[in-house]
Amino acid sequence: MSLSVGAEFQQRNQYLEAREALRQGQQREFRKLAKQLDNYALRPYLDYYQIRNRLSSAAHRDVLAFMQRYAELPVTPLLRKRWLRELGKSRQWRTLREHYTPTSDAEIRCYHLRSLYGTGDKQRALDETTAIWLQPTSQPKACDPLFEVWRDTPRFTETVVWQRFSAALEANQRSLARYLTRYLSGNNKQLADQFYQIHVRPDRISRTSAYRADHDVMRSIISHGITRLAQRDADKANKAWRSYRRSHSFSNAEQARLDGIVAVALAEDEQRFPTGELRAALTQPDRVEALAVAAVRTRDWQELRFWIDQLPNDLRRKAQWRYWWARSHEALEGPNEASNLSYQELAELRQYYGFLASRRLGLPGQMNAHPNAALDAVELLQVRRLPGIVRSIELFAVNDDINGRREWYQALQRMTARQQVLSAELAQHLGMTALAIRTANIAEASDHLHLRFPVAFEPQFRQAAMRTGVEIPLLLAVARQESAMEAEARSSADARGLMQLLPSTARLVARRARQPIPDALDLYDPGTNIRLGSYHLAWLLERFEGQTPLAVAAYNAGEHRVDRWIKDAAGLPMDVWIEQIPFRETRNYVKNVLAFRHVYGHKLNLPTPVLTPLEQQVSAG
Repeated sequence: MSLSVGAEFQQRNQYLEAREALRQGQQREFRKLAKQLDNYALRPYLDYYQIRNRLSSAAHRDVLAFMQRYAELPVTPLLRKRWLRELGKSRQWRTLREHYTPTSDAEIRCYHLRSLYGTGDKQRALDETTAIWLQPTSQPKACDPLFEVWRDTPRFTETVVWQRFSAALEANQRSLARYLTRYLSGNNKQLADQFYQIHVRPDRISRTSAYRADHDVMRSIISHGITRLAQRDADKANKAWRSYRRSHSFSNAEQARLDGIVAVALAEDEQRFPTGELRAALTQPDRVEALAVAAVRTRDWQELRFWIDQLPNDLRRKAQWRYWWARSHEALEGPNEASNLSYQELAELRQYYGFLASRRLGLPGQMNAHPNAALDAVELLQVRRLPGIVRSIELFAVNDDINGRREWYQALQRMTARQQVLSAELAQHLGMTALAIRTANIAEASDHLHLRFPVAFEPQFRQAAMRTGVEIPLLLAVARQESAMEAEARSSADARGLMQLLPSTARLVARRARQPIPDALDLYDPGTNIRLGSYHLAWLLERFEGQTPLAVAAYNAGEHRVDRWIKDAAGLPMDVWIEQIPFRETRNYVKNVLAFRHVYGHKLNLPTPVLTPLEQQVSAG
């Protein structure tokens, strides 16, 4: 039987009061309030916060009892990690060893090895230390005592140092690599210095006379240098590699790898595609696909058709390559039955390339929307009553969104596909729009457009569209891509709100639009965020002559980068230009926003093709 609204409200307030009493160290008041909440869904979280706060002094039996009693809580594995760290810091080796469970956490792994060492299992601890020390990144300070002992054993050799040194350079960990050279001497030290200099200045590999020695280490240095130089100067890399290929005994596999790297670089930078024996020998799927991409970017339709035909079946059936296969046939032979048939198949798909294919045929894009049928109230209630969902909703209600999401996503893992879809519906009913979108994606409910493409904050978006002239489908598409319609979203780069504005960008936009200057917290207000985001997008659209793909790319990557990307691109087909965007993140971002704009245009009865007539070719450059 459900509680009354008043009782629910009272329990939530008591829960928050208990949390505050615990924070203030008022144990008697906390225990009194916690006792009154014995039947409340979040009662386990009060026990969690209580034991977490005194983890360094808690009796082991109390910690173990909590973890056993509340094994199903998502925070319990987090508590275990905290506890193991505390055991390690206080050198309680026997307890740590007894209760350690395998983890990828480097700090805890080092504490565990120290517990083995401290309880007499020294050889095993030191043997297993080697794998941790070899990691190509700096390790936690908890590992240092172990490393000091390990370095005084025969396990620590210059061969092992070289392994980590070369791995660090491959991972571009320059500081670590430089640090490791102190453990090398003589010829090894000289080779390490050469390796490091090649990493920093790969053009040095062109001086073939300096790298005549033919042994494993030198071939590794040459391979590394050719790989990095190919990214900067394909022609230089090609000339150097042709020389080294003759003078050094590279394995067949390494020859094939470097052949592919140089061939792709030449195709991308010089529009020189491989010929003869090399053309036939390039069969690695990633290289073949990279050559197909290069052919798209250079509009070499003959090469494009050839390389798509060399792709393995699974890659060739991707919508991207089906579209470009049809484009190459159309470019070489004019509209024909083969290209039209491929376009027609693609036009059935609700995605970027499907919408592009529809445009080529002069058809509207297919939505394939699942009918928004009436929900089964009993089924929905059953999902809502699942313990994890109950706790999740209560956590959201007391503004603990992090733990609320943890509970929700863990509960989804235990559900049937039908229950997952119902959970997405429930999230939408609760006003948790972003959660509904992500839950629908997890449920693979791709055709449930009412869940995946909600029209949230519609009045604010309509007002912004009216004030700026930016069409509402585009505004919604950007917000959908940026934040999944989450008003309080915050990125690792400090972009905030629905349209993910950096505080610095928001201030700039406000000055341009003669709007009040916002502070960072203002960006969580949907009205403020949408207003400033739409002004920013309007500015970019005007700057890039109304061409949405360019403006959207600038929204994501910055307008000065787009200035560079469109230099000398005037007249280039827009679908080709999009494939030329150097940043994969921005390239996918533009494709998604254009597709989402098309979907929202359909939902709002404001038909918007994936590329408008103004956007067929790049007009600026």
